[in-house]
Amino acid sequence: MDQSVSKYFNAALIYLLDQEGRGAQSHQAGQQKIDRGYIKAIIKGRKPGAEDVRAKIAAHFHLTYEDMLALGRRILENREDDILEGDSSVEQKKLIHDKAAETAGGVISSITEKIMKTVVVLESDSTCRDVLVDLIDAFHEAVITHNENLALRNRIKKMEVQIARLKKEAGL
Repeated sequence: MDQSVSKYFNAALIYLLDQEGRGAQSHQAGQQKIDRGYIKAIIKGRKPGAEDVRAKIAAHFHLTYEDMLALGRRILENREDDILEGDSSVEQKKLIHDKAAETAGGVISSITEKIMKTVVVLESDSTCRDVLVDLIDAFHEAVITHNENLALRNRIKKMEVQIARLKKEAGL
């Protein structure tokens, strides 16, 4: 995985957990059925996190994975801009926090606006509703299939590693 993607995700995760407050890590781990130690390793930057885990984490915050990366990118870009400007540490942290909150608010309000528009279309008695329902079903099925394929690919990779280890132990 690209290190910048990992850094963006990490920055967004730290920010969003901070916004949720005390116990957010434990709550998320329990709700998403992710090992708390694994989440902590992602936060500390020791592990980038598997793609399916990152998707679960983003979903916990009601964000797409891409929106979470965009938030992290903005947070890090703002941090670098502020460092270049020579802001003091306390002022810099407040500025980063404010800019990140504004960015997160923008992402969330954009999602909320899209949901509201979708609801209006779904509540209408028109052919647009029928088309949208069909599209939602098709996209949902595609996402489920993608996630299943991703999980299978991860299992295959683990099996390949195990096979290679067993071959090495057997001297083959």
